[in-house]
Amino acid sequence: MQKLLCTGLLYVAVPGLVVASDAATRCDDLYLLTDGDHTVAPGILIESSGDTPAHCQVNGVIDGTIRFQVSMPVEGWSGRFLYHAPGGLAGEIRDTTSMIDDGFAMATTDAGHDRGNFDSSFYKDDERKLNFAFRANHMTTALAKRVIATFYGREIEYSYLWGCSNGGRAALMEALRYPEDFDGIIAGDPAIDYGYGLLPWTLEASRQQARHPLTADSVALLDANSKKTCGGLDGLEDGLIGDPRKCTLDVLDLEALECKDGPAADCLTQGQIETARFFYTGVTDEDGNVVVPGIYPGAETGGDFELWVTGNPAFMEGSANELTATVLETVMHREPGFTLEGFETVRDQDDVRRVMAAVDVPKPDFREFHANGGKLIIYSGWHDHPCRAKVLEDFHVETQQLNGDDVTEEFLRTFLVPGMVHCIGGPGAWAADYIQAIIEWVEEDQAPDRLIAEHVGELTFVEAQVIIAGQTVSWNEAARNAHAAREGVKRFSRPLCPYPKWAKYNGKGDPNDAANFDCVDE
Repeated sequence: MQKLLCTGLLYVAVPGLVVASDAATRCDDLYLLTDGDHTVAPGILIESSGDTPAHCQVNGVIDGTIRFQVSMPVEGWSGRFLYHAPGGLAGEIRDTTSMIDDGFAMATTDAGHDRGNFDSSFYKDDERKLNFAFRANHMTTALAKRVIATFYGREIEYSYLWGCSNGGRAALMEALRYPEDFDGIIAGDPAIDYGYGLLPWTLEASRQQARHPLTADSVALLDANSKKTCGGLDGLEDGLIGDPRKCTLDVLDLEALECKDGPAADCLTQGQIETARFFYTGVTDEDGNVVVPGIYPGAETGGDFELWVTGNPAFMEGSANELTATVLETVMHREPGFTLEGFETVRDQDDVRRVMAAVDVPKPDFREFHANGGKLIIYSGWHDHPCRAKVLEDFHVETQQLNGDDVTEEFLRTFLVPGMVHCIGGPGAWAADYIQAIIEWVEEDQAPDRLIAEHVGELTFVEAQVIIAGQTVSWNEAARNAHAAREGVKRFSRPLCPYPKWAKYNGKGDPNDAANFDCVDE
């Protein structure tokens, strides 16, 4: 009589051996994958609840330092695997269930440390630093594939990855460092210049804000000015900036906002204008060359300025810029005499680049990823504060230079989203289904040359995180569902166009309908 035997890779038929094949037993037996490098706990069969189907959930530790979790639907597995690359500083296990009702098996990691999302002290441990940089995601991916194949008794057909912010950085690292791991990768708002750019940017932004602080009133004034001066540059007077590249400092005319009779809520002091100019430009050297790019005008009241500049006391003490700047001090802890007070970005940026070489995204040479048939979607908010769009633009151009324009078209689409801030939220149409897009590209060879995004409510990043209630990977669906019955929300759609194209209203029909916009490059 033929029964199933767990070989450590998958279940195989073995004559005469009696091994139970029910889901609960197969789930429990996953501990047999434990070896000298991997500690795998017995899997637990979790009953269905709400939209989450019954599933086998497995936890464990790799190499004594990297925690992981894998969740697999008991029924209806599509043969697809979706890996969730954690954002922020990681340090905890997050969503592994939001897509299992769609037939995915899912996995994630704590990125090799258990300090939580706001504690950067793990950087003082070289092994944990390398785990966070790239090793934890790769090691977890390899083991998760074994776990999934073992539980189902057959190999994975398609492997996908999604991540945003630091998760977006990790997604690009996977494509570049381990090009065989995934068939399709979605990198949202990637922190491409994490060490040498983002960290100095947050420090300089904190310094500028301390010198001449913007207030909630002055941010609202900047928002109104961006809408007034740049909202119609795309041919539609709707307050959204379809192509922020056209919204230059000359067009903004910040000097027109200067207070004439002393500080007031409806004007800016000269110092506040200087701060606004800094945010829109970035860090420059003595010759005026941009060393670390700033942000594009628009969506100033969309939540990023509140969280990163003026501060959101309900979410954290101080601003996100102030908190993130302290990470720089941690990563540079071995540099003799280093202090935040003494750090000068123009002079010392290369020192950070050297120290953070393992964490920062390498040169975008995707030749191996492309040779393996990999597909990559990158998306980002035009108005993202920490992961600035100008950095992604430079990365896209460098990718074309290294791989060739025609070749790049075969594996990459970059979407910059008007009116979106960091990863999620803002006044624009920001809810788009990137997962379906990558599936169609990988499995049906349908390149995503035009995606439809919806505006489901003018939510800040923090507000959006609340309504998606932990459904991190399927956030666009969760956001739609949360606002489906909400009254008074103006809903509209826009096409997302592959960079450098942008969506321009054709002058006919309902401007709230994406069908009346064309993707142009002008």
